[in-house]
Amino acid sequence: MMRPYLWTALLLAALPAAAQRAKVTKTTVFKDVDGHVISKDEFKAKLSTGQFAVYDHQSQGRAFTSISLRPADTPDAVRTQALSPARTFGTAAPAFSGVDVRTGQPVALADLRGKVVVVNFWFIRCPYCIEEMPNLKTLTAAYGANPDVVFVSVARDKPEALRKFLATRGDFGFAVLPEGSEVARQFGVLGYPTTAVIDRQGRFTYDQEYTDNLTRLREAIGRAL
Repeated sequence: MMRPYLWTALLLAALPAAAQRAKVTKTTVFKDVDGHVISKDEFKAKLSTGQFAVYDHQSQGRAFTSISLRPADTPDAVRTQALSPARTFGTAAPAFSGVDVRTGQPVALADLRGKVVVVNFWFIRCPYCIEEMPNLKTLTAAYGANPDVVFVSVARDKPEALRKFLATRGDFGFAVLPEGSEVARQFGVLGYPTTAVIDRQGRFTYDQEYTDNLTRLREAIGRAL
């Protein structure tokens, strides 16, 4: 059975920011790609496959009256359009810098020109961010021998809180920059976690909100190399 917060993460990732304040209630009607009414469990099961996305949502006040599905992009195809205008592919990513709370070493995007940079935005109290971390750690390890690929995470939390968290959870294997809310704003981050891929010229080439889709991310990195 899908964990409640994972279901919530999938639904929020599929909705625009303006709709994320509404809630699913007992009277919410769920529809499949043909417009047929299906159960909430059927809707959740379909959404969790990654083969479907939210197509239409109707709400009244703070409650959804109906939510419909549409076929999603092919799961193994690199996304061709950015999720946010602020991350339009081919445009320069905003400069950012910080100090890695794990090592105390400075990290700056300007110093990484010529490398492919994967930037992950997250925060400690985001359960779906934490859910994603093991896969990101696996992906980081897969590129560990490649000096041309760098992983950086930008967290909203303060350094002390992050160090305490990492002491309990263990090292993720990539830099963790604290107090990154302003960087997230510049990157147009609306939902967490968000991951952006920046090419060797410092330009956006791919992004994703929570999808747990390592296939796309691997392909995006490969294309940027």
